[in-house]
Amino acid sequence: MNLNKAINYISKFIKDNPKVCIILGSGLDNFTKLISDKIIIPYDEIPSFYKTSVEGHKGEFIYGTINNVPTLCAKGRFHYYEGYTFKQVGSLIEIFNHFNPNLSIITNSSGCLNIDWDIGSLMISNKIIDFSFIHSTKAEEYPFKKHSFFNLAKDIAKKNNILLNEGAYTYTIGPSYETYPEIKEIIGLGGKAVGMSTFPEYLMCKKLNLDFIIISCLTNYGAGIQKNKVTHEEVLENADKSKQIFSCYLSKLIENIGRPKI
Repeated sequence: MNLNKAINYISKFIKDNPKVCIILGSGLDNFTKLISDKIIIPYDEIPSFYKTSVEGHKGEFIYGTINNVPTLCAKGRFHYYEGYTFKQVGSLIEIFNHFNPNLSIITNSSGCLNIDWDIGSLMISNKIIDFSFIHSTKAEEYPFKKHSFFNLAKDIAKKNNILLNEGAYTYTIGPSYETYPEIKEIIGLGGKAVGMSTFPEYLMCKKLNLDFIIISCLTNYGAGIQKNKVTHEEVLENADKSKQIFSCYLSKLIENIGRPKI
């Protein structure tokens, strides 16, 4: 992909630079119904751009406003297990960076590793545990600096009576779901949620020095925590059930983030 060509094409549709940019995880694209004056930019119309292949990732940018805040959503992401490199997966963040947003929000649907947390609730990440073993022979932790937007995200949830858990997101390669022994090891490392995305995008945010937060929709319990086998269909179904609380929270958050940088 030629990044400059892709950015130039997308920029033709952007009237005001977005204050907030969002990557939407599996089954979370219902949120885009809240966008006013929306402009849809399909990935397959962007010169030499990548294609999505996973159900629940349609593959289009949607630009518009939420509560009068210019917002750009990536409705569909790329994954390492699809054959993309980490840099290619992070290309959405590189595009966001061009528009200099106040904040990038990386969302995902993930497995919950705390039996005391409700399925359908949300989690904000305070660190990532890399359990992929791509870059190291052991799991590695990447703690986050809690900037003002992190604290704002927690305050907005509290003010609106939305349950927002806090914990470590654990990255695995996929596409197969984790085994129970793997889940036990991840829990032992302190992981509270597990998924197959987000880490490459986080690394790109870190490289570009972009402010970001990571919000997980907890759509299922990890393998072995409950008797039922984890399936992608279950993830999408539970993400759909959580759409109201997820959409409400993000819209309230965007309304506040759209103000001048803190």
